[in-house]
Amino acid sequence: MPEVEIDKSKTSESTNTLGKECVVGRFITEEEGWRIVKVAATWEGTPYSRIGANSVKSIKGDCSGTTNKIFVEAGFPYPYQSTASFETYVNASHRFREIDKTKIAMQAGDILFWPGHMAIYAPFPEGDPRRDTGLMKAGKKKLNNMFTAHNENSTRNYDAYNIETFRGDPYRVFRYLILPSAKDC
Repeated sequence: MPEVEIDKSKTSESTNTLGKECVVGRFITEEEGWRIVKVAATWEGTPYSRIGANSVKSIKGDCSGTTNKIFVEAGFPYPYQSTASFETYVNASHRFREIDKTKIAMQAGDILFWPGHMAIYAPFPEGDPRRDTGLMKAGKKKLNNMFTAHNENSTRNYDAYNIETFRGDPYRVFRYLILPSAKDC
């Protein structure tokens, strides 16, 4: 049977589901996203080292390795992907979907993606000590709203940081998609 493209996701035509109602998948909820952020907090202080899939909590890690390990530990697994292979993986697996942040609000646990870097969105609530950065940009106070590894040129370990002050170039947002388990859909 031919495949039908639905919002960049391929699924079988309804005539090929043997009369069963099939669900293409669902995004993780805000609550599930906070599970990812809570695990990310346990990586705070991990020194940077460009080691990808070999990242180890409290020992060393880079952006793609820590992100992958955090998602797996939080219960949202995907095979390790470098930043260079992440988009190809997303397009082939449909495990993540890109979110248009001008139309859909970002939520805890979303992946922030720049060329060569990824981080985890963490909109720290009022009263969380990680929220206040002490940073100002254009006369406005900037609050931490992500967890990130830095790079070999920084003395910072994995920690909370502000998206706007991290890099000047635009970033994209990806949200984890829980895929259906029915084998015949």
